[in-house]
Amino acid sequence: MSSKRYSLEVGGNASGTYKRFTIVPRHYKRSCAFNLLFYVVANAGIFGLVERASSWSQLNKRVAETFVALLMLGLIRNPKIESLSVFRSLGIQTSEMRGCVLLPVSVNSKLLEQRKFIPKDRVGDIIINEGFEKGFKVIFYLAIILKDASRIQLVFPVCLRFLTLKLMWR
Repeated sequence: MSSKRYSLEVGGNASGTYKRFTIVPRHYKRSCAFNLLFYVVANAGIFGLVERASSWSQLNKRVAETFVALLMLGLIRNPKIESLSVFRSLGIQTSEMRGCVLLPVSVNSKLLEQRKFIPKDRVGDIIINEGFEKGFKVIFYLAIILKDASRIQLVFPVCLRFLTLKLMWR
């Protein structure tokens, strides 16, 4: 498997007090467009089936269509984007966003991004560790060791098996 399935975007401010590392699936826009197309086609098919149900009242048809549209909106989601933000004197923030197919990325990031802040005094260390997959393939991953926790915190778990040391050291 190639590390080319994800791209690393690095950003920050001019003073250097803030750095953000974001992992984005390589074909993110294509996947979002496919998900949107699938959502529209599936809803059109379901709406057609509901309209053919002649024994239902108009109110029941609209309720069924609304329920199916909302259910599919919850099930069909965009690919996950994960970020690590490092604030020089404050700590580390991890975030992940798996947005709604009908909303643009900027709106998804404001409404649906889940963030977890780890204060500087709780961070024991940040490591690049190695693990083994089936077939004795060596993988490298980024982890945070917390001072008061018994487990390490993985930074980019969604793309863990696709990361390589080259990607981590960019």
